[in-house]
Amino acid sequence: MVSGINNTPSVMPEELENLIQQGYQLIDVRENDEWNAGHYKSATHIPMESIVESIDRLMVGRKYIFVCRSGARSSRVTNYVNSVDIESYNLSGGMKELQKFTKEIVNLEGNPGEII
Repeated sequence: MVSGINNTPSVMPEELENLIQQGYQLIDVRENDEWNAGHYKSATHIPMESIVESIDRLMVGRKYIFVCRSGARSSRVTNYVNSVDIESYNLSGGMKELQKFTKEIVNLEGNPGEII
């Protein structure tokens, strides 16, 4: 764990798969077209614009990692979610960096995805 943009608690992309095995949940906050083109296979999609109204979907006691394309949007979401006492981290470098460390990027059809 490191401090990223604006001292946001962050994790490095090469740590993600191990953290998911430890029980962390990855939440992708990108727009629908970005998600449809390519997302991490086990991620949950909650677009950034829906986070406030979807906060009840997140549980205190669970650990969350938020991701966007580059890490800026997910950093803002991470800070908000932490402010309501739900442990969360930003994925440093976003999907652009994560794609260098995993083959688990898929599109809606389950085929290899691309990051747009």
